Amino acid sequence: MQRIESLDWQRGLLAVSIMVYHLTGWHHHHPDASEVLGRLGVYGVSMFFVLSGLSMALVYSNFIRDGRSSIAFFVRRIFRIWPLLWLAIAVVTVGDVLVRHNDVNWGLVFLNVTTLFGFVSPNSYINTGAWSIGNEMVYYALTPALIWTYNKQLCLGNAVLAVATAIGAYFAFYAMSADDTLAMQWNLYINPFNNLFLYCAGIAIYYNSCARTHGKLIAPVAFAVAAVIFCFYPVDGDLVNVVTGTNRIVFCVASLLLVIAFYNLTIELPGRLSRALSMLGIVTYGVYLLHPVAHSVLTILPANLGIALSSFQIAILTAVGTIGASLISFRLIEEPLIRIGKRLTALPTGSAAGRPLVSVELPKT
Repeated sequence: MQRIESLDWQRGLLAVSIMVYHLTGWHHHHPDASEVLGRLGVYGVSMFFVLSGLSMALVYSNFIRDGRSSIAFFVRRIFRIWPLLWLAIAVVTVGDVLVRHNDVNWGLVFLNVTTLFGFVSPNSYINTGAWSIGNEMVYYALTPALIWTYNKQLCLGNAVLAVATAIGAYFAFYAMSADDTLAMQWNLYINPFNNLFLYCAGIAIYYNSCARTHGKLIAPVAFAVAAVIFCFYPVDGDLVNVVTGTNRIVFCVASLLLVIAFYNLTIELPGRLSRALSMLGIVTYGVYLLHPVAHSVLTILPANLGIALSSFQIAILTAVGTIGASLISFRLIEEPLIRIGKRLTALPTGSAAGRPLVSVELPKT
């Protein structure tokens, strides 16, 4: 399958924005609902869910056909997600023992290394930001059924999206309240069913547009509308105000438009910039998962060695170290294991899962 480079650009930019959001909160002030950075800190993850659904549809719409291909899909996802997650869990767990002298909660470790926490206890994650990985694993478990439904009939797939959206509306309008902070309602917000409609929307973008010719105006118009909303939409206060009520609808629409914009993007960037953004997009998982780990190491280790670092220095070193570590981990850990996962799950040539269902023309990048 042809890789859509512009989606890698978006992944990379979102990962960096989430890292900057966290570093700003840890060292300066916590961005609120009135700031673009605060909005991106929340909806950057939401857009990752949309991008994940779109990517799974792009890659696996013609692959998942039966039980065997569904199992192959699960195995490939495990080989993609678990290795780096295990490394991050190990670093945090060992650090917790050595620095804070805490006992290891082996039950919690088990839930995290198996990613079962996403299914049974979404708030029982060890690594900062790993709640979204738990959500993703729940969505991967549903993906064969979602793909099968869309392949069966477009209107059935869209009906599933409508149901998921109704569930999301329940959280935004009834389960959560703008009268309490997002922190106080965090367990509700990270419930996988609160964000399921975003993943389903990503799959829907593919199936509702894959057989059409993308107009040249779609990308700039969608991008402009999304940018106006993220920059100028009037809302302030705690970040709960962007994830509840009508504001939830507005920012979710903006997030979908931004993904659609990058999906339909046809511009060509200068070679070095394009390669840098593409590589950043490829190592997005590492940037997202490792920056809290790098920050903890750079906060604790220098202090224990008698080295004084300012907040600014820690933030810069965290960003640079995270990107470097992500590149190394991708080459040495993630990429080799991705290849192993694909080899272990290779389906026979000519099998049902290997034959395309429809002819798909991807947008040129």
